[in-house]
Amino acid sequence: MNNSKEKTIQLCGIGNGLVDMQFRISDAILSHIPNASKGEMRLVEELEQLSLIDLLQNIVPNRCSGGSATNTLYSFAQFGGKGAYLTSVGDDGNGKYYYEELANVGIKYKPNIISGKSTGTCLVLITPDGERTMLTCLAASKYFNIEHLNEELIASSEWLYIEGYKFSETTGVESVFKSIEIAKNNNTKIALTTSDTFIINHWRDDFMNALYKSDFLFCNESEAKTITNTDTLDNAFEKLKQLCNDFVITRGAYGSIAFIENKKYEFSVKNVDVLDTTGAGDMYAGAFLYGMLNFDGKDKIEKAGKLASLSSTEIVTQLGARYIGSTQKLIASI
Repeated sequence: MNNSKEKTIQLCGIGNGLVDMQFRISDAILSHIPNASKGEMRLVEELEQLSLIDLLQNIVPNRCSGGSATNTLYSFAQFGGKGAYLTSVGDDGNGKYYYEELANVGIKYKPNIISGKSTGTCLVLITPDGERTMLTCLAASKYFNIEHLNEELIASSEWLYIEGYKFSETTGVESVFKSIEIAKNNNTKIALTTSDTFIINHWRDDFMNALYKSDFLFCNESEAKTITNTDTLDNAFEKLKQLCNDFVITRGAYGSIAFIENKKYEFSVKNVDVLDTTGAGDMYAGAFLYGMLNFDGKDKIEKAGKLASLSSTEIVTQLGARYIGSTQKLIASI
């Protein structure tokens, strides 16, 4: 049964609610952090996270609201898109700070505050080459469940954007599939972002089930190969065409490729001096979705890809996942 509501929101995200703490460190310091694989993300428990923060106490971090889908919704709103977000935070200063940041750019949200729990944090360790290694403690975000969803926000949205990291917890998985059910019943299209290869390696069945129900996939090259069990980009591209309708594969300095409405697109990027790769893929998705939902004309996908490519290269030239320049100038430049 379809009870589609009026679409007053363009993009509603579901993902982890974290506060990012970005530390610029040397490779030597990174080598002394247990089980930290450069360029990857690892989940840690609260006591370990506290000990890591203590280890880095002499380095002043840059702080911002974070989480992959949070970053995407934030950038989407910065461009002027109408967004909403569903997550859970703790009843602490970081939780208050997190929701204030969403409100500052007009993102609607259901204030899910978990009593007695701390807000999740992500330690983003940035080495001199600009690569980021992430140690994530989900904390309150770990307790996100079906009760924290908001059917009105999802039903009133043109698109639902699902963060792959939510597959790491049983209650997160339940929430994802309930949100998909709500979206399907209300003509809300579904975009899925892979988030990391370890999501597919550890929770493949749930991820693939969600992918089959989705309308759009965002992934990078290594994630595309992992999803399709292939070892070349060309093979991954061809196999993804059989698994989902539309998708984008980002390739860092090599640009990105997309398959949308049975047409292949290729987008290049300019060479820049990389300071910090945090949020590059998230910014890409936010810009691409903004362009796809707001640009007009037969060339709107080309323009969306150009905006996403430009935005993701601009974000890596600064520290952190919050673009500090003018998003309207980015739009005008393409």
